[in-house]
Amino acid sequence: MRRACPRPCSFVHRHRHNLIRLRDHLAEGHRCADAWVALAHLVREPWQRLDCLERASAIDPDDQNLRIAYLEHYVVLHPEDAQAAEELREAKARRVLARYKPRIFRHQDASQPLGVILRALGAVSDTDLEVALEEQERLRRLGRPMLLGDLLVLQDKTAPETLARALTLQSRLRAANGAMPRTLSEYLIANGHIAPDQLERALLEQIRLRVSGKHEPLGEILLRHGAVDATVLQRAFQQHMHDAMTAFV
Repeated sequence: MRRACPRPCSFVHRHRHNLIRLRDHLAEGHRCADAWVALAHLVREPWQRLDCLERASAIDPDDQNLRIAYLEHYVVLHPEDAQAAEELREAKARRVLARYKPRIFRHQDASQPLGVILRALGAVSDTDLEVALEEQERLRRLGRPMLLGDLLVLQDKTAPETLARALTLQSRLRAANGAMPRTLSEYLIANGHIAPDQLERALLEQIRLRVSGKHEPLGEILLRHGAVDATVLQRAFQQHMHDAMTAFV
């Protein structure tokens, strides 16, 4: 059995616009995903393009972009196939999450994105995340930014209690991994000023207020709950502001 051509294939790079040479390359027995992709751009009939992409994806099943390209063409030709449409949405969601890169601070950011944590908790599906991320980007372009977690709550994809638990878990993971705190709550957790259950209760109240159109700083909620005193809160806030100013120095 012949091995698949390495990617990128140098032969295909030289002859990617030559349909005959590409066909000859495949006829010689080369298992070449790049050749099938190049052919997909050269053939005229949609069903031929779909066949080329399917063959390419079969040769390199780990290429997420190839699978998505195949599914996009398949869904166009078979709009009645709900299972394929769902697979396409989930593949796109996985691609969005894979591209997510947290900011790099002086200490390595060792936390997982919120979407990944919610997915690990079984609170949302890949499709839920994709829809929420797309809506978040649309709102950002309109000048109406919204937190991912709040969007998921507003879309009834997760409960406020679950979101508060995920945010608390994210803060605890960052503290455990020695990552630089990036929010006031993380400073308080990292320095042992509040317990995780105190943070979770305060976050839950803040989330419920936000989704109802009201806004109250987390520090004020913690003060009102008696979880911290004003001196500790002010010290944590000052440290937070100092590190934010020097994070990239």
